[in-house]
Amino acid sequence: MSTTRLQEVLVCFGKGKQADIATAQAAAAMWRFTKLNAALANPKLATENDAEEYGKGHEFPIATYKTAWDVGGTLEKYLSAEIAAWAMSFGLGKVVKTGTTPNFVYTCTPLFPANGDAAELPYFSFVEQIRPGAGVVLDRQAVGCAVESWQISVGSGPGRANSKISVEFAGSGKVIDTATGITMPAATVEKLLPSASLTLTINGVDYVTSKNIVSLETGWKNNIRMDAGFFPGSGFQTPGDGSTGAIRGRLEFGNRAGNLKFVARYDSTSLEYAKLKAQTTGTAVITLTFDANNSLQITWQKLAFAFVEIGETDQILTVAVECTPLYDTTNGVIAAVAKCGIDAICQ
Repeated sequence: MSTTRLQEVLVCFGKGKQADIATAQAAAAMWRFTKLNAALANPKLATENDAEEYGKGHEFPIATYKTAWDVGGTLEKYLSAEIAAWAMSFGLGKVVKTGTTPNFVYTCTPLFPANGDAAELPYFSFVEQIRPGAGVVLDRQAVGCAVESWQISVGSGPGRANSKISVEFAGSGKVIDTATGITMPAATVEKLLPSASLTLTINGVDYVTSKNIVSLETGWKNNIRMDAGFFPGSGFQTPGDGSTGAIRGRLEFGNRAGNLKFVARYDSTSLEYAKLKAQTTGTAVITLTFDANNSLQITWQKLAFAFVEIGETDQILTVAVECTPLYDTTNGVIAAVAKCGIDAICQ
């Protein structure tokens, strides 16, 4: 009996953005990565039946109907300059690209409809293949995907596992599930952004210079309005065929939220609890670097401490802090500057 190992799965997705939610990307617009998580982006078909209808002579269903399609997934990876630039660009939505080879700079900020921005996030296609071609096991393309959230975690110790990113994405439901025609490019060579490269200032304290930082997590969630994607005229899996199930015609962000929490060593000079009581506000600047041309800097423009708890890590007294990112009237909420050698991300 033939077996298929999950490690055989190949993944690629749009480096640039789709022209619109329904237009699938070709291989030329994609790049390929490895990932850490085993989960696949399995399309899900919702159905209904006629059990509640009258006129059948009984209470049992006699027919089922395709209602709607859903698709989404998660990418878990070691943090690199390339995936950071992609996640910030597609996740925040507003991108200004500057620079030239080998130092492209992507300055990413959230979309604001009040300033004339769209409420829709940029779209990309996501492809999964196992043994494409003769004897294919899996070959499908999810069309019209948007980043729902990204989360970065940085920890103590050596090794790649101490600097990771998780990106959750949601799709329109449109899927090409046989013979996508995509020939995947070679895997992207990534420049890792290790934990040991961290520089970190939060609310006026340089936690790296003081040698007190233990770990941190930071992220962004778009809270996409999934149900609002189904509207009159949103479309079907097979255009013009109402029996194939509805797909979403838009993916708009909802009430977005950022997060930052960290653990640091605690001593007599620590000010976290005092700043919590005073509700002192300040910025947070997080920087991870491979070299001068490959890095990520995330700036939370204004934040306050929401939770402070003294505990321990490896029998060392520590303080766990959760922050509330605030809107700054001059600088907004968040800005991410990602540098890498790859052109045309989210373009």
